[in-house]
Amino acid sequence: MRTLKAAAAVLATTLLLAACGSGGSGGASSSAAASADAEIVIGSTNEPTGLVRNVGGSSGVSQTMTRNVFEGLTSVDVDGQVVPTLAKDWDVSEDGLVYTFHLQPDVHFHDGSDLTAQDVVWSISQTIAPESKSARKNDLSVISSITAPDDATVQLDLSRRSQSLPFYLASVTVVQDGDTELTSENGTGPYRFVEWTQGDHLTIERNDDYWGEPAKNSGVTFRFFKDTTALNNALLTGDLDLVIAEDSPDQLVQFEGNDAFTITEGTSTTKQIWAFNDRVAPFDDVRVRQALYKAIDREKVLDAVWDGYGQVIGSMVPPTDPWFVDQADVHAYDPQAAKDLLAQAGVSDLTIAVDYVAGDPSETIAQLLQSDLQAVGVTLTLNPIDDATWYQKIYTDHDFQTTLMGHVNPRDVVWYANPDFYWGYDNKDVQQWVADADQAATTEEQTALLTQVNETIGQEAASAWLYLDPQIRVARAEITGFPVNQVTESFYVADIVREG
Repeated sequence: MRTLKAAAAVLATTLLLAACGSGGSGGASSSAAASADAEIVIGSTNEPTGLVRNVGGSSGVSQTMTRNVFEGLTSVDVDGQVVPTLAKDWDVSEDGLVYTFHLQPDVHFHDGSDLTAQDVVWSISQTIAPESKSARKNDLSVISSITAPDDATVQLDLSRRSQSLPFYLASVTVVQDGDTELTSENGTGPYRFVEWTQGDHLTIERNDDYWGEPAKNSGVTFRFFKDTTALNNALLTGDLDLVIAEDSPDQLVQFEGNDAFTITEGTSTTKQIWAFNDRVAPFDDVRVRQALYKAIDREKVLDAVWDGYGQVIGSMVPPTDPWFVDQADVHAYDPQAAKDLLAQAGVSDLTIAVDYVAGDPSETIAQLLQSDLQAVGVTLTLNPIDDATWYQKIYTDHDFQTTLMGHVNPRDVVWYANPDFYWGYDNKDVQQWVADADQAATTEEQTALLTQVNETIGQEAASAWLYLDPQIRVARAEITGFPVNQVTESFYVADIVREG
């Protein structure tokens, strides 16, 4: 299943942060015997839809390029922590309205030119520009001005406090002033972009002139597959070193008990969602949304896809977030209650469509939804489409009734405070709580406010959250150093090594 890009809020307010390493502690172990000259080949079903900046919609470009080739002032590491990156540290004024970022010295773009504060100003300005489609745009609208007092300093003036600003900035890739695409010249990361052959592979190579800790391998090729059987066959035959994410437990059988492979199961923030277009009838009626949600047997859906792995959820917030409240039973499977709510809303003989990116597990989920809805008198029309069509039709044009999509991002419940987001949920209380949470004086206050958001969107069935994916990776036994958990949308590869 394809996943949607964009990170969301996390509390990260500090008066002064010192620079730290770009790695993290959440990876599979490695040893000194690893080869620094090895190239690593990684298999994925999540190919980028393009390399244009500030368009949103696809996590494929973030998974392959963010932190690896392109960097921000900050990053979110493999443990989910905000760490200084192109900014070596920053200061925050007493009123919280001015952030002053001090850039790392001697940072160069991959074409050899120097990184300057003006490049940062350009990059952030384009992310929040009126024409930007970045999912980060609304989160960063708190920025009222961006200036460069000198070549090594960037100042952000805010219209209000924002405890989450350092986290938000982690998804803003810094490129050369004037660049609108991610190219082989304008990255600053531990790898250089080499090539992307659409439908086949994307290759990056180690940047030997990197300003920070160098990558532990010579380069990485991401190979892209539409079919998970072909993906795993490539791992079995030695054409791949690692599969980023398994889509089904059925694929694990061939690797279990085989000493040539390592299977890891980690934490995921990927929520599989049946999203409604809340701005149009009948989904603007909370009773209809609640009815459709109660009509779905989520345990059956999860079992069909993951056979004992994963977790049924009832809202956008996973257990790893501080404001998690278990709401899986708020709209538990209850076909009779679904029928009653539809009757109360005056809805009968309802026919709706679901758009989804073709392939498993979306096909399986869509068919199960269709069966469950038929039992309460609702006809669901299945409309499989490709990635590009999904991005244009649903994410950009909002021309849909319902859609299936996986959201990979941590702490993205704040998207329900943006009525212009593709699902169009518009609740003024939620919008105020999210704004108040971002400028809260304490973590306890922030947590209380976002807990209210979590509970409210769950009760109102703003979307139909189905389940939380497990994070299962399979690697050849000699491959170590890869992150086991997936708590951010990027897949950091600089610590991956081939033993011996």
